Amino acid sequence: MILLSGGGTGGHVYPAVAIAEALRRRWPEVRLVFVGTRGRAEEAIVPKLGFELRYVPASGMPALFDLAGQARFAATLARGIRAARGLLEELRPAAVVGTGGYASAPVLLAAVGAVLPRARARRPATFVHEQNAVPGKLNRLVGRRVDRVGVTFRESLRYFPEGRAVHTGYPLRVQIGATDRAEARRRLGLPAGAFVLLAFGGSLGARTINRGLAGALSRLLAEPDVVVVHGTGRYSGAGYDPAADTAAFVERAGLSPEARARYHPREFLDPIGDYYAAADLVVCRAGAGTLSEVQGVGLPAIVIPKRGLPGDHQTANARSLEQAGAARVLIEHPIDDPQAGRIDAVDPAELARLVLELRADAGARRTMGERARALHVAGAADRIAAEVAGLLG
Repeated sequence: MILLSGGGTGGHVYPAVAIAEALRRRWPEVRLVFVGTRGRAEEAIVPKLGFELRYVPASGMPALFDLAGQARFAATLARGIRAARGLLEELRPAAVVGTGGYASAPVLLAAVGAVLPRARARRPATFVHEQNAVPGKLNRLVGRRVDRVGVTFRESLRYFPEGRAVHTGYPLRVQIGATDRAEARRRLGLPAGAFVLLAFGGSLGARTINRGLAGALSRLLAEPDVVVVHGTGRYSGAGYDPAADTAAFVERAGLSPEARARYHPREFLDPIGDYYAAADLVVCRAGAGTLSEVQGVGLPAIVIPKRGLPGDHQTANARSLEQAGAARVLIEHPIDDPQAGRIDAVDPAELARLVLELRADAGARRTMGERARALHVAGAADRIAAEVAGLLG
C-alpha cells in the first residue's frame, strides 16, 4: 500500500494524481490512499477520479507577525500530526509520497519519524516532489530526512543534501496532451477557426488575472475572430468570490451581445487537457504545475507570477521560461482598491496589447510553443514511480 499526500490546491493534487497513475501502471493491484484536508481541492478532485481519500486537520502557515494565527496553526499542525500518525499505524504503508500543500506537512512529519516512535510502527519509505525552482519551507525541512527528493527544476538540487535529490521533472496526468485541437474544440463547443485565448489563475482563481482580463475584454473581443475562455476559479472566502467578482467586472466592460457570446467563463476547467488542446495562447500564473503543463502541450504563454510568495518562487519560475524564449512575463503591481484595500493588479491595456501582438504573429507563437515543449521533461511520473520502486527494493 502506498499513501500519497498533497492538496489544498489543484497544483498540489494533480501531481499526486499523476504519480498515482504511474504507480498503478507499474503495480496494477497496488492500494493507493490519498490524504488531504476537508474543504479543499482534493475533496472534489480525488474521489471523482476513483481514488480512496482520507483526511487530516491542516491549514496554511500565516504571516510571522500574526501571533494569534501562528498559535492556531501550531495547534492544527499538532492535531494533524496525531491524525497522520494514526493513519500510518492503521494503514502501514510501504511508502509515503508527498507533493506539497496543507496535508503534506503533518503526514510527512509523521512519516519521517519526527513524531512517530519506531516502536509503534515501521517507518515507511518516503519520497517528496518539489515543484518550484525555490523549494518551500516544508520541503526544505523534510528534504533532509526523507529517503528521496524529486525536483522539477535542476537548479533546485542545490537546496537538498548531495545525493538525496534527483531531477525528475514535473509529473503530468495522462490526459494532458492526449487530445487534438479539432476534437477538443468540438467537445467544448468552440469555433474551429477562432483564435482561442485561455486565461486562468488555478483552481482557486487569481484576482489579478480575473480583473486584468475583464478589463481587457473590450479590446480583445473587438477582433471578431477572438474567443476567450476564462477559468475564474471557484474558491470563495476571505472576502473574495472569484466568479461573482469577475462577473461584476465583466459587466462593467459593456460588451455587445455578439462580443459577450465569444466570452466563456468557467469556474473550473475540467478536463483541463481539452482546454489546453483548444487554445492558441494561454494567460496564467507561474506555479510550477501550470508551467509544466504549458510546456508539456507546447503552448505559448503570457505569465503573470504572483508576488510575495516564499522565495518569490513564481517569479523565478516565470523568468526561467522567459529566458528560454517560451513565454512573455507581465509583472503585477500594488494598487489601492476602494473595497479590497491594497491589492496586486496588472494593466488591462498592457495585457490586451500583448495578447493581440501575439495573435497577429503566428510565427512568434509557434517558436514560443516549440521552446516551451523543449523545456518539458517527459516521463516524470514514471520516473518518480521508478524511484519509489527503488526505495522499496
